Amino acid sequence: MSEITPLSRAKEIAKWIVTDKISLQPLRVEDITQNYVDWMNDGEIIQFTEQRFSQTTQEDAKKFIHDMANNAHSLYLGIFASGQHIGSIKLGRINPHHKTADISYIIGNKKYWGKGVASKAIEVMAEIGFAQLGLEKITAGVYETNAGSIRVLEKNGFICEGRTRSQFIVNGQRVDGLIYGKLRPEQGR
Repeated sequence: MSEITPLSRAKEIAKWIVTDKISLQPLRVEDITQNYVDWMNDGEIIQFTEQRFSQTTQEDAKKFIHDMANNAHSLYLGIFASGQHIGSIKLGRINPHHKTADISYIIGNKKYWGKGVASKAIEVMAEIGFAQLGLEKITAGVYETNAGSIRVLEKNGFICEGRTRSQFIVNGQRVDGLIYGKLRPEQGR
């Protein structure tokens, strides 16, 4: 079995091109603007994340980015459009023993919602995980009410592998959690 490429090597890569206008790049503390903090506190943007239970300050966001840059088990990248930070995507916690990781993502700039940006970012991040980090499986958790996220996962070949019944409270109602997964051999189909 191949060994996972050290994450530090992957973090050194300057950027991955997603499309001619979209790129994935390591986020730096300097990239944390008030826009980023505003996204993390916007109820509509974070409605399908656990972030909705807390407020984020500029200091919180900068500490998070610093911690992610130095985390030996996560790859956290910014999604940039024409040089502007519009969202984020993460592979982590990466388990080097099982060669698995979770993927999560957010498009904070609403102007880019519904334009295929999340789908392309997931496609590229999955390729990074499989081809460069040696992962064998990537998983994602999603609320059953998050139709947009379900759509982009399925578009990227993720398969619903499980359901956790009445796992979450969303808008005052109990909803199921869905677990999606994609295996290395399924990449590129």
